[in-house]
Amino acid sequence: MTTAAVLRDHTLDLVLKGYTFASEARSRSDDPRKGSRLLLRALGRGALLVRGEQGVELFYDDARMQRRGAMPAFVGGGLFGKGSVHGLDDEAHRNRKALFVRALMDPGAVDALLEGSAREWTETIQERWLSGGSRSVYDVSVEVYGRSLLRWAGVEADRETLTRLARDEAAIVDGFAVLGPAWLRTQVARRRCDAWFADLVRRARAGEITPAPGTAFDLVLQHRELDGQPLEDHLAGVELQNAVRPGIAVCRFAAFAALAMHEHPEWRERVYAETRERGTTTGGPLAVAFAEEVRRYYPFVPLLPAVARHDLEFEGEHLSAGDRVLLDIYGTNRDERHWQAPDTFDPERFLGTGEVFAEYFVPQGGGRPETGHRCPGEMITVGLLAQTVAELSRLDAEVARDGLDWSIHRLPTAPRNGVLLSQVRRREG
Repeated sequence: MTTAAVLRDHTLDLVLKGYTFASEARSRSDDPRKGSRLLLRALGRGALLVRGEQGVELFYDDARMQRRGAMPAFVGGGLFGKGSVHGLDDEAHRNRKALFVRALMDPGAVDALLEGSAREWTETIQERWLSGGSRSVYDVSVEVYGRSLLRWAGVEADRETLTRLARDEAAIVDGFAVLGPAWLRTQVARRRCDAWFADLVRRARAGEITPAPGTAFDLVLQHRELDGQPLEDHLAGVELQNAVRPGIAVCRFAAFAALAMHEHPEWRERVYAETRERGTTTGGPLAVAFAEEVRRYYPFVPLLPAVARHDLEFEGEHLSAGDRVLLDIYGTNRDERHWQAPDTFDPERFLGTGEVFAEYFVPQGGGRPETGHRCPGEMITVGLLAQTVAELSRLDAEVARDGLDWSIHRLPTAPRNGVLLSQVRRREG
């Protein structure tokens, strides 16, 4: 890699600037091609910041990129767990990834999850809001998603335990890239969850409990590595968490969806009309389009790292083996070369189009989920989020205006008050 542009290490800038890091770095560059790639230095090595369709293509080219060693241990270990699928490559990755594809991408299984979460929404809305309570959409979604996903994954426990686990899993996501108390809470929650799930695996292998066939828990127990060996207890617990935690993390999108409905009441009315007409909160085309636009418009994942397997060229720039490639997820989802009016919230862009499948729509990564590093849980994410949008459209409530702001610099971010609702009541119909 050329040296002139990479003398200064930008790691601290990334931590402090959050979602603006990539755009600010590009704005400071005098390179006329800065829209698609930018040389810099991060984590002590050269790095190439990329965005857009060509950047996605490079990033997910397994012949040129690998994941091993890409994610800093203090981030990846806390979020995904040591030894997890996220740090594997090649045949080892494909073998482990097949477990998640089977667990998370079966349409019938996803339908069963949404049936369970619909029942959970009915119960939780009554308990947390209609009874006179004041709770945030973020907090309520953590409970609904967590209990639904854990039960669906084959984890049997009392409601209080499931709620506690859901909150801990949400805490793991909340502080994984934050300097300060939130990061410490993440470490405590990580250790507590790892111990609980490892014990759950040990009990299953001792014959004390038996998960339902075909559930994520069952599939984790059945899984065999390339050497024919099962996952050891701790790692099996880690991967079981990785099957449910991304769905619980949708609570951040749920809070943003509530904010978007508050700011775009015409869309709230459209979704409400659709929900009444269809008689269900699951799978409405308008609600799905709204959910997809929430995933595009609001920030969650800022960047993803990969490592060059060997020396290579990209758009005239040289990368040495071991250099990082950083895919600007937030910038790709708002890339003016691919999106019309990218800074405008407009769910219409996802109605009757193929944008959902475009290479430049990467809210949870790109490539093929079956064989690559794209999250296999996107059907779950979109299903849960669209259902949430429909459920919220059926409520009237007072929205606390203080705290609706969110930090563009915090990773990950969400509305500060989680979108706090009070005086909640059902709309007629």
